[in-house]
This record gives sequence, C-alpha cells and structure tokens, in this order.
Amino acid sequence: MKFDYYLLNSYVPELEGDGSALYQKWTEQVVLAEELGFHCAWFTEHHFLAFGGMLPNPQLLMAALAQRTQRIHLGSAVSVLPLHNPIRIAEDMAMLDILSGGRIEVGLGRGMDVQYVDVLGADRETAQEKFEEQLAMVRAAWTEEQFCWEGKFFQCAQPLSVLPKPVQRPHPPVWIPVGGTPEHSRAAGRQGYNLMTLPWYGPTFDPTRAVIDAYREGLHEGGHDESGCETLGYFSVYVGETPERARAEANDAWERHRRISDDQRGSPERFPLDYDIGAATGRAILGDPTMCRRHIQRIKDELGLDRLALRFDFGGLSQELVFASMRLFAREVAPSFLDSD
Repeated sequence: MKFDYYLLNSYVPELEGDGSALYQKWTEQVVLAEELGFHCAWFTEHHFLAFGGMLPNPQLLMAALAQRTQRIHLGSAVSVLPLHNPIRIAEDMAMLDILSGGRIEVGLGRGMDVQYVDVLGADRETAQEKFEEQLAMVRAAWTEEQFCWEGKFFQCAQPLSVLPKPVQRPHPPVWIPVGGTPEHSRAAGRQGYNLMTLPWYGPTFDPTRAVIDAYREGLHEGGHDESGCETLGYFSVYVGETPERARAEANDAWERHRRISDDQRGSPERFPLDYDIGAATGRAILGDPTMCRRHIQRIKDELGLDRLALRFDFGGLSQELVFASMRLFAREVAPSFLDSD
C-alpha cells in the first residue's frame, strides 16, 4: 500500500495567520512528507470559503512545490473542470509535468453541488455532462498532434497543436473521484482512469465497496489491466503517543474543522463524524500507532485500496502537532504496510 499526503485546508486565520504564513506551513509539510517517504502530495481546488478556499488554484502551488522537492509526486485532487476551459487545464498540467520532471498526477472532477459555481460560469444542471466532454478533451489535447473538437459545449474546427506535451506518455495518470455512484466509477473503469473514493463519508464502508467493485467491473469491460490502474481513499489522520494523548492534542482542531465543514455545506453532517466516532469506527485514522495500524488493516481488508491519501492538517492544528503526527505515522504505522506487499 502507498501512502500519500493530502491537503484540504479548513482555514482558521487566528491560528494559521495570513496567506503567506499558511502557504509556508503547507510548503514545510510537503517537504517533510517527501523526507518521510510519502508517495504523492494532493491538493484540492475550492473557492471562497474557509473550507478549502485558500487553495483556489492547485496548479500554482504545485508549480512552486515542484521546485522545492525532487521525488514526491504532486497531484490535483481535484481540479474542477466545469469551472475552466479544459485546454487550459491540459496546458497547465503538461507544463507542470515538465517542470517537475514527470511527477504530476491529475485528478479531475465536476465539483461538489454545494460549491459556489455560478459566479465562475458553471451550471449545476449540466456539470456532469460537460465534465465528461471536458475529460475527453484533456486526454485528446495531450495525445493528439493535431487537435480539433466538435462537441456540445466546446468547438474547435480548425486543427491546432496543443503545446507543450507532458513528459509522461501518453499522459500523466488521470484520477476520477466518485462518492457513492457506482455507475460513475464503472464508467471511469471502462476508460482506464484511476479511482478516488471517500470511504469516510457514510456510516459504513459498504457504499465505497460497491463503488470499487463497479470500477473493477468497468476495467474488465474496457479491457484494461487492473495492475495498471489504482484505487485511492481519502482519510483524516492523527497519531499520538497514546490514545488519550492523541485525543487531547487533536480534538479541538477536529471540532473546528467540523464547524467549518458544516458552514461549507450549509447544514450539519448527515453522518456525524466527531473524534470519538472516527476513532471507534475507522472512518478516520485516529489514536495511537496500534489503533492506527488496526484502522488501516481494516481499510485494506474491506476495501482493497492501493493508496491512502492522508490529511494530517485540519482545523488550525499547530505545525508542531502536524509534524509530530506525520513523523510518528512514518515511523510506527506505515512500515507495517509498506513491507507487506
């Protein structure tokens, strides 16, 4: 199993400072993630709100981090295609692939229904259909020497060369997020894309298991080799020296994160996930190293995921505690799974 670093910020300015301080905090985290052996660092596009809104453009941060790192992959999780021209996204990601020496992974999605999309020119009613067309356009822009397009939402009758082309051929790994809709994951499998999932969202892992099963069926239907395609799950993490110490160190930040998340949705959680529920159920990887190893083993056994994207920073947690949790995870949790394949 591979472990990735996941950054989806729930911004607490009185604890984290202004944008300069926050971006420095994130940069230090990714540099440490590389040092500790994490495979990829993921960055999520959001807009306008304290929930993720301090990172409206993952590509800019990825470009900066490409110059501060040497090994760790850098990924968008996700870039929200209906808010953008897909050819510009293809150009951006190709440039990033060159600047990083072929370390870019590209997550593309249609965005959450609760995001403020109207002001950026998106339409909720057509977002899924538009996304599917845009996704095909991005792949074509990377792989076709002469690009032209005649679709419902975009037209390019005059052939042109989309430059530059990415280092990774035929193109960087493409990831598609699917929450609880198996037909969407089946379609992603048919196209040979990689799959991102949200196992923590429901009260059990059953909906995610259905999504993964449908994805693997889609891979088979599309004639794709499973060994060349990966599945990933997002989880929040805090590792402390003891269960009691972990809760004492992380609970206040966890509750701030939950309040910010509720504000973003405009309503309370459908399936509440406080610290104690997360630690008890494995919907979050919380506790001492023994508990965290047990949670990950259950995730591995029940879902068979290839990668976990782990969010260590939430709710204004101090950099000192984020670093301590990352180091303890790398030292006492990850080795049990890195050596077991």
